[in-house]
Amino acid sequence: MKIKLEVDNLSYQYDQIDILTKINFASKEGEFIGLIGPNGSGKSTLLKNISNILKPSKGIVYLDDFDLKKIKNKDLARQVAIVPQETNINYDFRVEDIVLMGRAPYVSRWQGESSKDIKVVRKVMELTDTIKLSDRYIHQLSGGERQRVVLARSLAQEPELLLLDEPTSNLDINYQIEIMELLRRLNQKDGLTILVILHDLNLAAKYCDRLLLLKEGQIHSFGTPQEILTTKKIEEVYGLKLLIKQDYLSKRPYLTLNNKNSQTKDRLDHKIHLVCGGGSARDLMQALVESGYQLSCGVLNRSDSDWELARSLEIETISEDPFASISDEKHKKNLAKIKEADTVVLTDIPIGAGNLANLKAVLWAARNSKRVIVVNSCKLKNKDYTGGEGRKIFERLLREKVVVVKEEFEALEEIKML
Repeated sequence: MKIKLEVDNLSYQYDQIDILTKINFASKEGEFIGLIGPNGSGKSTLLKNISNILKPSKGIVYLDDFDLKKIKNKDLARQVAIVPQETNINYDFRVEDIVLMGRAPYVSRWQGESSKDIKVVRKVMELTDTIKLSDRYIHQLSGGERQRVVLARSLAQEPELLLLDEPTSNLDINYQIEIMELLRRLNQKDGLTILVILHDLNLAAKYCDRLLLLKEGQIHSFGTPQEILTTKKIEEVYGLKLLIKQDYLSKRPYLTLNNKNSQTKDRLDHKIHLVCGGGSARDLMQALVESGYQLSCGVLNRSDSDWELARSLEIETISEDPFASISDEKHKKNLAKIKEADTVVLTDIPIGAGNLANLKAVLWAARNSKRVIVVNSCKLKNKDYTGGEGRKIFERLLREKVVVVKEEFEALEEIKML
């Protein structure tokens, strides 16, 4: 069964600040809609209002003409499922047990899972290629594997509307394509209505039927990828001048950097070294290249999503073998690039034994009077996988004369102020 979504004059305030203002749009039954816009434009807040996690200050969300607020939570969970951006799970459950949690709307308090519940779980695990992970524990999985498990749990609810908050964030390019292909199959084969937040505009153009473009908490425009992804609209909303090409086979737009953009001499002379990984520098990297800065990256494992992007943007990158720890040779090359840089930026990367040398390199930079910007958006305990060694180094770094910001766009603003 297909479902129709309608958002009628929705506004949302937090602490008397307008986050969303007069949002009006409707999906067709079985439509695949991409929600796009810069950081801070209200995408995640809109998704949470649609899923009933947040309550609108004004306006109504309708599911098949029924007011969302009047639908019981258990009934709503049988219609709507959400895949959050954060896939961390606090307890180390087995994968199959996590997917079984998706059957909660169908299981009464006094009975266990039925044979139908088990059948549904097996089906969605096969669909998401997580069946082979059944007996493994969630903390043993890679980011891409965890994302598929969380998606399987949502699909176990047998929803008619699936909401996803950046499901490809921080995933290597192969996992990004895998997730998007799966969503397209669910949409086209099963008629599942999908609303997904995407930062990658090319993925949005390739997979979505229509795009909802937000700017500063309001709808800037809503239409097909061809209607939304135009040079004028992208510049109006993102402040970037991009070349819009057309894919030969799909006839859909494809965005590339415009090398003819004006670049000031100061930016051309300013060297920035990014210490990043796992997609943590995606937006920042593109924006810095677009702004004309000299950019280098390191150390990155080949096949890492940031490595893939740096390569596609022709950024000088210190590379290490896939999944390998940083060698002494690559660490020394990293320090050499840091010596040449005017600014060093550490993005919000998880800290493990394999990349601990990167953290040490940034600490070295700070202690040698380099300008260092640290993006620190999450609690340190959530990104240290070294048993405490990484935490100690990071805390020493924060005691140095460094600039600490919470988001990538704030790092960009700090750099532009130089």
